[in-house]
Amino acid sequence: MLSKSTPATASMRKKDIFSQFIDVFSYETFILHYKGTVLLNVLVQVIAFSAYSLWYVIFAGHGFAPVFSNSLIPILTIVTAGMIGLRTNSSYDRFWEGRKLWSGLVANIRNATRILWFSVAKNDNDGEGEANDNEEIKQAIRLFIALAIAIKHRLREENGVGYLDLKNLIPYAYRKFEEKHEYVLEEHESQNSHSSEAVISEKRNMNISDNIKKYYETRNIPIDITHMIYNYINMFKKQDKLDSSTFNTINSLIHSMTEIYTGFERIFTTPIPLAYSVHLKQMITLYILALPPQLYEKLGWYTVPITAIATFTFFGVDAIGSEIENPFGYDINDLPVDDYCSNLRKEIESLFEERPLDPCQWNKKTE
Repeated sequence: MLSKSTPATASMRKKDIFSQFIDVFSYETFILHYKGTVLLNVLVQVIAFSAYSLWYVIFAGHGFAPVFSNSLIPILTIVTAGMIGLRTNSSYDRFWEGRKLWSGLVANIRNATRILWFSVAKNDNDGEGEANDNEEIKQAIRLFIALAIAIKHRLREENGVGYLDLKNLIPYAYRKFEEKHEYVLEEHESQNSHSSEAVISEKRNMNISDNIKKYYETRNIPIDITHMIYNYINMFKKQDKLDSSTFNTINSLIHSMTEIYTGFERIFTTPIPLAYSVHLKQMITLYILALPPQLYEKLGWYTVPITAIATFTFFGVDAIGSEIENPFGYDINDLPVDDYCSNLRKEIESLFEERPLDPCQWNKKTE
């Protein structure tokens, strides 16, 4: 049988409906959200074209400005909308491709570190020599973390290895040149809007000598790290800690990481053609300039807010495309690569916790 609703439940439903109505216009549902938007990017254009529209309406009201027919708007709308759609799709494709490549990089690192650790690492109770050998394996595995972090810095045009998040991950012989210099630490919020974690990043001090700058600008740090990883697993193979099959598997994963990194470089070094970007902005400008002469006769003073809305819409979409075409920076609309690297590091470091590697020991109770 269907239960009858009581006055209390009816009141709760009304309250829920009222709450939902309030939530629609709340900050959390993004309608009134401004953080991360392109409002500030297009504010100058909105003010400028609104002033132009106001000027036109004033002069048209006194008969000093021409009034056009509405035949021009459909033509410009079709062309402009088509170009904006292509611009947005191409930018988002780069954004989505960057996310897929990063997922592939994380998957390969997870597989490689698992295979390397459980194939080579020894239980701590096997002896002091075996425990010392594990330190070499840990250093090799930490290079996989360093690879992801170095790719992040490379995609941000931050050369060198003198960064806090790379500390203790890169061998000393490789980073000793930069340890003699000081660095400026900058703290910025995580790109992930759902995370309150602060991320520490480093900007190199200008006191670094020109020779060191030139050296690191010519070095491809991620590729150098893949060479270090290969040297490590090759050493383990020569020490009979890795069999040929496992060595080939890890080497294949390193090849895949190199291909993924090359994909990152493709996104980073392939800009949207300048002619296309310039022509799109020119088309948007012509479209906005043509609006007041065609809208004034029917809308009058309403032409001004309509022009402002059109300016915000068209220039806003173009600004979004410009912002996400390179999704590896520090902006809130970029991919949260700092969080990706931080989570990957925590995940891999958990491998080194003290626990038995032999499954036969897992169910044994210890006092």
